[in-house]
Amino acid sequence: MPTEKVYIDHKNKFPISEAKLTAALECPVISAAIDVNAAAATTNAVEVPAGAYVYRVALMATTAVVAADIDVGDGNRADRFIDGLTACAANNLVIAPNTATGTNGTTGEVGGYYYESADTIDVKVNSTGSAGTVKLHVWYDIDDNA
Repeated sequence: MPTEKVYIDHKNKFPISEAKLTAALECPVISAAIDVNAAAATTNAVEVPAGAYVYRVALMATTAVVAADIDVGDGNRADRFIDGLTACAANNLVIAPNTATGTNGTTGEVGGYYYESADTIDVKVNSTGSAGTVKLHVWYDIDDNA
């Protein structure tokens, strides 16, 4: 009996295994670099579609974050995932939820959050740091019944 092939591209040129497809779908969506030294502002960093269950977010410091105040959330709750990040060494990740405790940043949702309608995951710089650039990583699953 023939096995159905799964293709990663729209022209059916690159067949991949189910395991590789699963790995590809588990990769995060990554934002453009956000300068946390520029000005206090909110950046709509990553779009999430309706029916998305965001189960992990992380801020990666592409350059060291020093003396900032950063939240990660959405339009309804600015600190839903990370609240009050003030420092992070270059090339380190701050991940929410914390897999050891099940909690996010300082406060926030336990586990993740389900979006009934499309939204953005935002990085809010409450007060600028003396240095730092970050990229937001967002992992989510889609509810096909949404």
